[in-house]
Amino acid sequence: MKHKYKNIIGLSLISLFFSSDFLEKLPSKDYKSWILLSEEKISVWYLNEESEIPWCRASAIYPFTSKEIYNVLKDLPNYKNIFDRVTESIVLEENIVYIRLDMPYFLADRDYTVKYIESGTDTNIVFQFYSVIHPNSPDNKGSVTLPRAGGEWILSTIPGKGTKVTYTWNGELLGMFPRSSLHTAWEEQGSEVLTWLYTYLKKNKGN
Repeated sequence: MKHKYKNIIGLSLISLFFSSDFLEKLPSKDYKSWILLSEEKISVWYLNEESEIPWCRASAIYPFTSKEIYNVLKDLPNYKNIFDRVTESIVLEENIVYIRLDMPYFLADRDYTVKYIESGTDTNIVFQFYSVIHPNSPDNKGSVTLPRAGGEWILSTIPGKGTKVTYTWNGELLGMFPRSSLHTAWEEQGSEVLTWLYTYLKKNKGN
């Protein structure tokens, strides 16, 4: 039993060191070499497919304060009620959450366990997340676990307009997901996630 716990601690430390390096690979807020997928109220971009990590980014301007949006993003156990594709959001310990996604059509579900960290100021909040190994993460045989899930939310106050919401994530889907469908999946994910967040904020503003 002692040996088992030593293995768990070792894996966790490896995961945390890897994730710290992983977040350093995030494109900066001002990165310019994105490739546009769609440009409407919600704009979605991706990095060149030769990049080591297939980063994707979506952005929109919301008529809400940064604090209102931040409070929703911090409500980790409620993600299953905020984002339609999330079927499970289980907080394992402070700022560490297991998330399972319901994938469309014939695809297996995806799941991941991530840790959230915060930085920035009241007018420019940065909310990052990265994969960790946790002994209490559910072992779901019917889903594909994403070992490099990660990304960030940036909430930038725009005086007189509201808040610019920028969502960046690792677009790896693994499993049997067809490579030819990645652009469509990335565009849908960026649009869906920001739309679901906006809908929840609009419905619950003032509550």
